[in-house]
Amino acid sequence: MNRMITFKPTKVFARNGRKFLYSVEDSALYEIDDNLEYAMTLGGNTINDILLNLVNKKNMSVEDATEMIQMIAEAGLIVDPDEDGNKKKHLDMNLSALTLMVCQECNMKCAYCYGEGGEYKNKGRMSKKTAFRAVDYLIENTKDDELGIAFLGGEPLMNFELIKEVVGYCSKKSNETGKKFKFTITTNGTLLTPEKEKFLIDNHIMTQISIDGTKEDHDSMRFFECKKPSYDVVVEKTKSMRDKGLVTSRATLSSKNVDYIKTFEHLEKLGFAGIPIEPAKNLLSEMDKEKEYEEFVKYAEYYKKQIEKKKFDRANKMTNFSKAMERVDYSGERQYGCGAFHTMYAVDIDGRLYPCHRFVGHHRFVVGSIFDDNKNSIEEWKNLNERARCSKCWMKNLCSGGCAYENFMGTGSINVSLPDFCKRMDTLYKTVIDVYIDNKYINS
Repeated sequence: MNRMITFKPTKVFARNGRKFLYSVEDSALYEIDDNLEYAMTLGGNTINDILLNLVNKKNMSVEDATEMIQMIAEAGLIVDPDEDGNKKKHLDMNLSALTLMVCQECNMKCAYCYGEGGEYKNKGRMSKKTAFRAVDYLIENTKDDELGIAFLGGEPLMNFELIKEVVGYCSKKSNETGKKFKFTITTNGTLLTPEKEKFLIDNHIMTQISIDGTKEDHDSMRFFECKKPSYDVVVEKTKSMRDKGLVTSRATLSSKNVDYIKTFEHLEKLGFAGIPIEPAKNLLSEMDKEKEYEEFVKYAEYYKKQIEKKKFDRANKMTNFSKAMERVDYSGERQYGCGAFHTMYAVDIDGRLYPCHRFVGHHRFVVGSIFDDNKNSIEEWKNLNERARCSKCWMKNLCSGGCAYENFMGTGSINVSLPDFCKRMDTLYKTVIDVYIDNKYINS
């Protein structure tokens, strides 16, 4: 009873006169009363001292106070003194997916492209030999039975014949090994034809279209040579898949448009099944960033209103929030954000391996090659508890430290998040947790 007690980090949310305790380590959520909230402030004391405090200051019986401490322990909110809290959890590679940069060329010249016009400083198209070797490499180096292949560029449909070959080869290898493959593609949509659409649908290839909202906003940033507009082409070419509900969009905001709501409503009207929206941070001035954040706050309130109006289908299309809701809803400890550095590689046209497609062309991040077993030493993608800022943040199990590439471009380190990102994530997750509480507890 004289053992010192340390409580794990938590955050209290108050909604409609009720209080809820969020566990920072695993995202679990508990409804609590004032007594339990007070108890959680008493960490650093012995069990005896905590019990005395609860008895003397909250008029609890010894039995009730003891039961409360037991409940806190059963919820896993007390630090185990035998566990080394400073123990590092090193990243083990568990490869299950590859991004194939099938075409490092593009038929468009978007103003904000991070990939040097889609060429990534190395213009060309992936060969069948390289693509097939990449599939073999994935099979040889995975422990999983369900594998992912993403087709990316540049513009991947410029190498459509190779995509068909890869899907066929994966089918052959699936029959031989029992491994199952899922496919995705991100395309600007301008090269879609009935033949290509049929192939994508028949092979269950999840398709995402890059489109930035209204015609004016889209054409100001996404255009062909000589700034020839592309919006009308994209809308025409994607109509059939949109009508079938088989395609999502990917919108990028720029200094010319930071209006999340306008962008979402336009793309929803076009019939896209999911609508993630992200700013092109490399093009935003400090003033633009302030305006973008103001618009994101409005977008968060807009999401809340859709839920309040029970427009759940619309809210689920707001991918920024629906994906965040999944993280809140499915609790459990997370140490890393996306699959970069630990479940996936990107393969460039020459077979070089990168942590993800965003790093392609940055040779300091070449991990190795599909053609040999040599591995290069690159900056370690640290787990959240090893990062000075993230380790103390209430959102660490939700945002998981942000995008490694954007961290690198903004701060010079893959392990240091940008303050602007942290600010936006704080708004995002407070909004989502409020909505979660309202729907699971308040209005249920």
